[in-house]
Amino acid sequence: MIRRLIVVCNVLDDETRLEREITTDSPAASRKVSLLCQALRLAGVRPYVLSLGRGRTNGASNFYPVSVRRIDGIPVVYASFSHLPLFSQLLSFFSPVLLIWRLRRPVPVVAVFYNRMTAYVPTLLVATAAGYKCVMDLEDGEVAGASRKSVRDRLGRLVPWLFDRLCSGGALLACSALAGMTKVRPVYCYYGTAVSEASKTRWSNPSLTFLMAGSLMPETGADTFIEAIQRLRRESPEWVQQIRFEVTGKGPSLDAFKALANELVAPQVVVHGRTTDAQYREILDRCEVGLALKPIGGALADTTFPSKVIEFAGAGLLVLTTDISDVRQLLGADAIYLSSNEPQDLILLLKSVADDRAAASACAEAGSRAVLDRCSPQLAGRDVANFIFGQNV
Repeated sequence: MIRRLIVVCNVLDDETRLEREITTDSPAASRKVSLLCQALRLAGVRPYVLSLGRGRTNGASNFYPVSVRRIDGIPVVYASFSHLPLFSQLLSFFSPVLLIWRLRRPVPVVAVFYNRMTAYVPTLLVATAAGYKCVMDLEDGEVAGASRKSVRDRLGRLVPWLFDRLCSGGALLACSALAGMTKVRPVYCYYGTAVSEASKTRWSNPSLTFLMAGSLMPETGADTFIEAIQRLRRESPEWVQQIRFEVTGKGPSLDAFKALANELVAPQVVVHGRTTDAQYREILDRCEVGLALKPIGGALADTTFPSKVIEFAGAGLLVLTTDISDVRQLLGADAIYLSSNEPQDLILLLKSVADDRAAASACAEAGSRAVLDRCSPQLAGRDVANFIFGQNV
């Protein structure tokens, strides 16, 4: 029997993002959904993506109707979108409802909802009424508001309650700690899918390149990283001549990184900002070390999994990460762990990589093997399919 699965989310490919003039998307979320769908297809599941196709509105009168694209072999249906604020919200509430209803046939379908988003509630209600098996993909834990009596806070509690009540098919979790933030059972930790994309030219370049990518903000370790670079420039030890940093992504800390890039002082900082997938792939290929620096004890330390860890290790980079979430459970000793949020401790780890390239290269290779052993497309697709559909997939 054909098994179909629809992921309800807000992923965007570069063409649609640029066409709709959206600047607030999440490339990491889009990549994770895309790789999950590709992995499920290897397991005999027929996946589709139903995306809101939206971002922050800019007030323009442009209207974008429903569109369909095939991204890496996966059919993606984009709901209607407008940049007019109120109209945009209404479209995101109701356009996916019609689409999920049309996609319910000819065979039973599973609907996977990517996080507990208010905009998905009408679609969740209709999917439940139409007989979908609803599964939740919980990537982030909600942070409670300051006033527990405010209307916003009450709505904030109602939405998780609805998802927990209606997602009877179980929950995929980004990390084990999220099991305590939902009443849905059973649960399965899905960290992501690792794709073997190692570059053969790494570790042979005169300089070592460290990459920070994704959301650039204090909550992802940007402050620690910036302070470390500033200290290195003030102290100017000899070894910093052999390292450089590249930064991609967007966020409130982007301007601070751009200011560092404008200073022609070692270590060199190159800032790209938001890139296309193809541009990011080129940058990834020339880096040796990937930085995942979400602060220990921070808001994101235990409520999500740093997906860049999977991406970096799969691509053959050495992972330098804070010791948070389930990272150590996945990589064990095959990564370098920052045990504090102190810039000086980060500097010491950067120096250790520069001082012993052979050991760093060996650790990167071991980390790549470890993540592929547990998160290859074949294994990820099989395990998630077994969880959602049962052992006979």
